[in-house]
Amino acid sequence: MTKPIYKLSSIARPLEPQYPTNRAVLILLPLIALGTGAAAFLARDAGLAGAASAGLGGMLTAFLAWALGREVDPDRNAAAFIAMALAVAAVALGHAPALWLLALALMATRIVVRTVGPAARLTDLAIVTGLAGLAVFVDGYWAMGLIAGFAMAVDLLYDRSRTLNLVFAAFAIGFSMFALVQSGGDIAAVTLQPLGLVEPGWSLAALILTALTGIFILTCPAVASLCDSSDNPLERRRVRGGGVIVLLFATAAMFEGQAGLLAALPVWAVLAGLVGGRLLPRRQRA
Repeated sequence: MTKPIYKLSSIARPLEPQYPTNRAVLILLPLIALGTGAAAFLARDAGLAGAASAGLGGMLTAFLAWALGREVDPDRNAAAFIAMALAVAAVALGHAPALWLLALALMATRIVVRTVGPAARLTDLAIVTGLAGLAVFVDGYWAMGLIAGFAMAVDLLYDRSRTLNLVFAAFAIGFSMFALVQSGGDIAAVTLQPLGLVEPGWSLAALILTALTGIFILTCPAVASLCDSSDNPLERRRVRGGGVIVLLFATAAMFEGQAGLLAALPVWAVLAGLVGGRLLPRRQRA
């Protein structure tokens, strides 16, 4: 259906309570905030301010992981809820999430998947570029500008009229190049060395999940879900492309070593949701 927000943005998707899954999310989010805040207060001796911050972070992480899960597998509600549950578990265990990275992954993926329907608007490209800068300079993931630029290039590959994407992609990539130069410009030092610092168990888990995700992306069936703003079905190639983008965001986080991987656990949770959701019976999007 057409909403006023769609006149302003093609990557904004309002949480509409008339859908059962959306109502469930609206009910769960405040409970998640209370739960993650209480976990910080009781298990990690956080003060009231720290508990409130943890609760807010947990709620935002839960929503963003759920929303990103809807992008990578629009036909299976279970995938998004699995992603939400795993992301919340990571926060409850004390792994502070990289929220700018998670928001960037969501919005960049929406540019590729076009879940709303129309191509990304100028403001959408600017938002994704801004989020890329925040992920690079605030969250500290130097490679995320490259992935954001690649997402815009993938959208251009599917729609050759989107040449404006290249301008914003250049800015996003420029953020990564600047951060790389600031770190010394040694590609090996900022990639292979941090990867070597990731604990073997986590590396093995990431490798297995990457392989499974790749298999399920390649074998993605025809998509039954429709665009938000029209009755046009989503394109299978775009949904597959969105899955690849999320996979790249997750793996690129490992360029920041063990700490980078742990902060990006909500993105990995989305991939786990994709795998888990594919093993369950297919349900129509709601």
